[in-house]
Amino acid sequence: MDKNELFKMVSKLEDRVLVSRLLDKVEQCRYSSFAYSDFLSPYEASVAKKVLDRVKDVFYKLTGGYEGAERAITVISSDFIEEDIPYNTPVGLLRITPVIENKLSHRDYLGSLLGLGIKREKIGDILVNETFADVFVIDKIAEYILYNLDKIGNVKVQCELCDIYQFTPPQKKERSINTTVASLRADSVASSGFGLSRTKVMDYFKAQRVNVNWELVQSPSKMLDEGDVISIRGMGRIVLEKVLGNTRKDRISIVIKRFE
Repeated sequence: MDKNELFKMVSKLEDRVLVSRLLDKVEQCRYSSFAYSDFLSPYEASVAKKVLDRVKDVFYKLTGGYEGAERAITVISSDFIEEDIPYNTPVGLLRITPVIENKLSHRDYLGSLLGLGIKREKIGDILVNETFADVFVIDKIAEYILYNLDKIGNVKVQCELCDIYQFTPPQKKERSINTTVASLRADSVASSGFGLSRTKVMDYFKAQRVNVNWELVQSPSKMLDEGDVISIRGMGRIVLEKVLGNTRKDRISIVIKRFE
């Protein structure tokens, strides 16, 4: 394993720090069955995949505690990893329920957890339901939260440690949009996918609220490929699922999948 070559695969300082931590985990798993990272954002997970795919004699999987999780830990092993993860991964599940019915947001739950002094990388997905939120965390801090979190903002809550193996993932709200665009520029596809005017999309770019493949993009002229993901903070995300070709009017026919 040529570490210098792996570091050359990334340019940003924070990505190089991530690669360094992952390589430490690779060394660790050579002396034990498994090694685990903290929770990674989707962008960090893409960096992890790119790097770990180049490391010989190492196997890895990403899991956030349930199928389709957005934030995930990396499970690294020098032996083949079976598909039936999360097996004994260090991921715990907490259910946080307001004592009095109250419509709390993802930001409310995350803010109160961070207010306990917990680092963001110790917290996975926060799935907000009508009357409660399911929160995936590194299992070592689950008990700490259980005994120390009694309020979300000014709302009293109760915390319960749940069996992660009994968890049923929520059904994702998604729909397909068949449309045409003048080009595969990020602003053009985003306008069609989110149903926004180009002017409004430009405002989101200027406000630094647009990510492509989980990485902040400031240029609306960025060209997209099939499979690229565009997310606008507060608006959800879309995937450029298919590029079907040009129409008679020389526009490009595409299929967009929108998640809400």
